[in-house]
Amino acid sequence: MEMRAVDDVDIGRNLTPALLPLAHALHDSFLASHCSSCFSPLTAPPSPPPAPVSVSCVFYCSQVCYASDSTLHVSSGELQLLLCHSPSEDGDTSDLRAALRLLAALGDSSCGDGCQRIKGLLTNRHKLLAPETANVKLASKIQRGAEAMAAARQSQKTSSNVYGDMKGTMLEEAVICAVLTNAVEVQDSGGRILGIAIYDTDFSWINHSCSPNTCYRFQFCASSNAAVQSLSKSMTWISPFHCGVEMNNSASVQSGLGREYGPRIMLRSIKSIEKGAEVTVAYTDILQPKALRLSELHMKYQFTCNCTRCSVDPPTYVDQILQNFHEATNVFPMETGGVSLNKDDAIEKLTDWMDDIVASYFSDGDAESCCLELEKLLTVRILEEDLKSDIGKIGQRNHCLLLHPLHYLSIEAHTILASAYKVRGNLLCPPPAETDSHTWEASGLNRTSAAYSLLLAGSVHYLFCFEPSLIGSAANFWANAGESLLNLASRIPAYPSTENNKASTCSLANQPASHPSSMHASYADFQSTTDDFLKCMSHFAREIWDLLTHGCPYLQGIRDPINFNWLETTSDLYSRSVRDVSHHELLRSSAEKGMAIFQLGVHCALYGKFLSSICYGGGSH
Repeated sequence: MEMRAVDDVDIGRNLTPALLPLAHALHDSFLASHCSSCFSPLTAPPSPPPAPVSVSCVFYCSQVCYASDSTLHVSSGELQLLLCHSPSEDGDTSDLRAALRLLAALGDSSCGDGCQRIKGLLTNRHKLLAPETANVKLASKIQRGAEAMAAARQSQKTSSNVYGDMKGTMLEEAVICAVLTNAVEVQDSGGRILGIAIYDTDFSWINHSCSPNTCYRFQFCASSNAAVQSLSKSMTWISPFHCGVEMNNSASVQSGLGREYGPRIMLRSIKSIEKGAEVTVAYTDILQPKALRLSELHMKYQFTCNCTRCSVDPPTYVDQILQNFHEATNVFPMETGGVSLNKDDAIEKLTDWMDDIVASYFSDGDAESCCLELEKLLTVRILEEDLKSDIGKIGQRNHCLLLHPLHYLSIEAHTILASAYKVRGNLLCPPPAETDSHTWEASGLNRTSAAYSLLLAGSVHYLFCFEPSLIGSAANFWANAGESLLNLASRIPAYPSTENNKASTCSLANQPASHPSSMHASYADFQSTTDDFLKCMSHFAREIWDLLTHGCPYLQGIRDPINFNWLETTSDLYSRSVRDVSHHELLRSSAEKGMAIFQLGVHCALYGKFLSSICYGGGSH
């Protein structure tokens, strides 16, 4: 199955109305803080007496959501599962609860082809549970989950239906597999994953690509919201095809549910799409190299991706650079003096090292240790320890390979570092009236956090220029960089006069609070708008980069966080000499460059909004 465009589509267009889910479920950790019907955050703590309404283990934001969802919560067996199933056995129960809701929504419909499809949704049961293809741990989890579902349904006496003659828990297994194969993670505007949702074939038949031409966004509103109801009646620009033949989407069960609840999903174009071209989305994080994407897709969805990005040989420039090493001065060749070096082994060791650092950070909250360890990882000489016994064969001790600043592990490390430095700075920041050593240290930590945020935005934008499908990632990182820089600017006591500062030349930056319609009008001249922003951002970044990176040797080795042409002419990343600056010089420099920090923050925020409006619409976060 596949979906194709029924007409030519421009960039930044809604391709579907706001589609209701067939079934959805919050993750266990959000059951007490969010509405189980619409996924909106609760406005009051759900402690007794419940606010505003609840059904045992779940809560609702309004009587409307309570009326639309509470009956299904009880009749599906979800309530019984929450009361009886121990989450410690298999972790989060959202997959099982969504499967129970899906099964209840399907009513007395049958599933054919040996449970290979349920109302048009592929289950992959024959692959996920077959001994020759199954992941043993996952298969065991599916089987235990099916037994728990069957017990919960039995307690509600819902098992005596047309499926009653099926052997054992085959149906429950098939529905769990359908959820695992078709569910999408529902994220709020801040990027938190709240839970999962399964949509009908209008969305689920859209195939994966590692270079997709669409993305999707969610709407979190109670069922009575007029704006969402209007979006639900929008035009559909896609149609299902099977073996190249257009067909009616007769498998859709959306219209037969009779319910108006749950997080709605909308498809958006992030590239221009010609009439008849296949419409695709990404099932995985496409800011990963090819090997990781293929591994994840095969493990979760049981297929090998052969999209244009995965099938090209040699690999695309983006996939090459995401796995690239930087060769330092006098680097040894990969085979020297009989010693063979394996980059894959090096990456495996570094990945394990990073996983341990991040796991430790999330478990004990030690942000300082996390920063020290991650920066050590970024500057480590690859395989140096493994070469000790072969120094005589290879030669000098400084022969080494370093992670490239745009390597996917570097990008992951920069993401964690931006957050960890921000946490450290916020913990140290005293009340505004106080000025002491803690203030000075907090200022340095916030500068470093802003520097990592800016480096992330520039890095991902550089990759986005070669792979347009990364527009969503670029939008988020530019917005985060803007927020971080504006936060830093707000902490600087006084700005100098703006007379000597370069005025912005950006078309969008000079507009008043941009209306979605004016944003969309600029999509037609996307490259010109981007060039304008980058010209200004590069100017301001050059003014303040030395200030932002002061005290952080790793960042001081990065010549420019936006324009990466210097990488082609630099033989050693971290050999840059930096002049020592006194406490008073830094204070004066901060005051002098406060307006440049502010201007750069505004530009990053506006450009992030511009890209985000393409991906998610004018009302995006």
